[in-house]
Amino acid sequence: MRLAASIFLFLPAILAASAAADLPGVRNKGVDYVGLEEGAARLGLRLERSIPATAVMLKSGAQPVARLADHSRETDIKGLRVFFGDPVIERGGRFYVSRTDFELRLVPRLRPDLCGPPPKPPRVIAIDPGHGGMDNGTENPKLGTMEKTYTLAVCLRLKQLLADAGYTVVLTRVSDVTVEKQFRSEIANQAGADLMVSVHFNSLYPNTKTTGVELLVFPPRAQRSADSWSPGRKDDAQATDEPINANNVWNTVLAGPLHRRLVDALRDGDRGEKFEHLGALRGLKCPGVLVEPAFLSSDAEGARLATPAYRDTIAAAILAGIQDYAEILRGLSPAAAPAAPPAQAPGTAPAPAARSQPTRPAAVP
Repeated sequence: MRLAASIFLFLPAILAASAAADLPGVRNKGVDYVGLEEGAARLGLRLERSIPATAVMLKSGAQPVARLADHSRETDIKGLRVFFGDPVIERGGRFYVSRTDFELRLVPRLRPDLCGPPPKPPRVIAIDPGHGGMDNGTENPKLGTMEKTYTLAVCLRLKQLLADAGYTVVLTRVSDVTVEKQFRSEIANQAGADLMVSVHFNSLYPNTKTTGVELLVFPPRAQRSADSWSPGRKDDAQATDEPINANNVWNTVLAGPLHRRLVDALRDGDRGEKFEHLGALRGLKCPGVLVEPAFLSSDAEGARLATPAYRDTIAAAILAGIQDYAEILRGLSPAAAPAAPPAQAPGTAPAPAARSQPTRPAAVP
């Protein structure tokens, strides 16, 4: 029984892997890579060389949907900045992506219908206000503000919006108390959550100029966190799976609409979707993403965070992203018994159209 449950839990990843089955590949520094041209064809796309020739674009008809560059982990997928776990490589005029990135980054983003049976559309939502109690999170000394205050304020507003839209909501904390990271996923699991969004705010202090949205997803087994690629950092790839890794595919699917909604609502820049070994997500038994909608270290964004209107905008964007994710899942289950979706909350717009032209990714060490 336990074996059968484990197989069912990892079935989406197995089916996503089938999209890369029998694709020609190469080995590079111990990593298995697949040919991008063949991979694109498997997804019903075509590969087109870009200028300069060190980059390629994937197109659906005439519509660009992704841009990738040689020796870069940074990609542009439907106009959003997404970091792979391994760099794209070019050999003999052919481009390759790691098999893991193809299966767990490209397929879920571009063809979620190839990811196997989807989870049920979410009804129970876990929201995690980062930090709290003895843990202040990041601070802005000039403004005299603390991350824990704003994460809770945004999450309390988000809870109300979700409840108004018909969802059942559980918060990992509802006041200024300390909650250890591992207990946050336990709270979500015990509540039977269908997904969890952990809310934090970013910092590059003493840099007070950088702004923008950043999303963090737990890395697949054998892939590194984004920070570990920085010079002098150790490779922190894990050799075994964590509970959250059973939902690698759906973590990516969830991140997409949250990313889109936050970038479009806040219009302060896109810092990208990246990998990080996060204690709050590690033990999750449902899809989960950590969002950092703004930089508290930025004097400009920090000042905006002090206003209820800006915090309401963040909460509304997260709600809209969750609703978009639910709509994706419903679209993947056309034969399922129809269930009335939670109502569209006031102040949220329909999902925006994907941007027509990806930006050129910069090289990343």
